[in-house]
Amino acid sequence: MVTPSWIRIFLDVPAPSWDAALAFWPAASGCSSVEILGETGQFARLVPAHGDSWVEIQRIDDARPRVHLDLDSTDRPAAVRRSLDLGAQPAWTRRGEVAVMRSPGGLLYCHTVDLPTEGMVRDGLDIVLDQVSIDIPEALWEAEVAFWQQLTGRSLERGRRPEFAFLGDPDPAGAVRILLQRVGSGDTVTAHPDFAVADRPAQTVRHESLGAVVEQVFERWTVLVAPDGRRYCLTDRDPATGRLAF
Repeated sequence: MVTPSWIRIFLDVPAPSWDAALAFWPAASGCSSVEILGETGQFARLVPAHGDSWVEIQRIDDARPRVHLDLDSTDRPAAVRRSLDLGAQPAWTRRGEVAVMRSPGGLLYCHTVDLPTEGMVRDGLDIVLDQVSIDIPEALWEAEVAFWQQLTGRSLERGRRPEFAFLGDPDPAGAVRILLQRVGSGDTVTAHPDFAVADRPAQTVRHESLGAVVEQVFERWTVLVAPDGRRYCLTDRDPATGRLAF
């Protein structure tokens, strides 16, 4: 069975919001530097001080921001075949070495080959953009959860609240985490990014100073809107492990 050996988070940004996103996300995430890539500079890789990168920003033509995952494996054709067997659909024509797919619930993702050498290094960090929440309408919940669990090969862990589940990883401190969230009504699966933070009040103030706006505060997380219009969360999780801090 082919499963991803590395997962990367892509923040897809409408072209009019590109400059705002390029100013905000590197500063908000605390990355060491930014590497501009692509034929027209349409990608910006957030480079950490240590280890491999796992977050990129992508300029897109769509009107609204979105999130997608890149699933890296050593055998991309086999990975694509497995996606199709599990119910995914091709989204559009392949671009170079990338196979763009849609999950059964409509979430975009890509099969790629860009394997890490060091993995995710969390040591000494007080904030890490390390998690994607896949937001699943009630009617699509069972099928979408089963799809992502089988596609990633990760174990399914039930959350402390009934609307949450997690896809575990053999090396939780060294890989992107996947949260599954039941969101009620709707007909399309979406996603948003989550930060693990050591001090949520302090990070909230810092993110507001960078241009984010607080939308809602919960017991263990805060929802904000970035300058590019994207919702994201600061969560009370240990940046060193990605797990709940208490």
